[in-house]
Amino acid sequence: MIVPTWCGARSEGESRLAAFQKLGTVLTNTVDDMPYGTSLAVFDPYVAIGQHTLMETCWIAAFNNDCVEVFMEVMQNALPGCAIFTHEFRGAASRVTPGATAFGLRSDHVLVELLTTVADQPAFDKRRYQRWLYASLHAFDPIALPGGYPNLLSKGDTERATKSFGANVERLIKAKRTYDPDNMFNSAIPLPVAKQPHPRDGKMAIPDLARNAFQSQTTIIR
Repeated sequence: MIVPTWCGARSEGESRLAAFQKLGTVLTNTVDDMPYGTSLAVFDPYVAIGQHTLMETCWIAAFNNDCVEVFMEVMQNALPGCAIFTHEFRGAASRVTPGATAFGLRSDHVLVELLTTVADQPAFDKRRYQRWLYASLHAFDPIALPGGYPNLLSKGDTERATKSFGANVERLIKAKRTYDPDNMFNSAIPLPVAKQPHPRDGKMAIPDLARNAFQSQTTIIR
């Protein structure tokens, strides 16, 4: 199943989506104009209480032959309920100056979203799905960019978060310490950590606040 999405002029979108019609025999086609909010709700019926959902993510520079080979390899080993979504980052978003927001990667790239969703059942083997997820993530290592989309990183993945914010890391940490030293505004989105002198001996140590999911909702800007 392919779910192509185009945001922009209809004429350009039709020409870009036409290529998907040539990939093989089309069994059904529901591509149509719709409000952006409606398109976001397409998969709502599949989001239900009791389902097990696991996710990982990475960035790649472009959707080309090298990454297609990885996609094919990963999906050959996929279990029922496994899927890959891609989101192109380009246009106006990539023309923003890198230092204008906390988001660090402003060049054109592709977000890869690895997802497993399985209904609650006694026979569910979480470890099998975790193995597929992590093996799939590492299959992209040779072509992946440093870091990953911060909103999709796991809560404790501060190392990748640090790489994700790029040159904005120190400014982001400084803003957090200045305006929210008690971590009142926190979320599941990891923020980078930084070392600071230990108050007793002057050596470098990780702040306790940073070790305990040093995060903030107020400084994450898409």
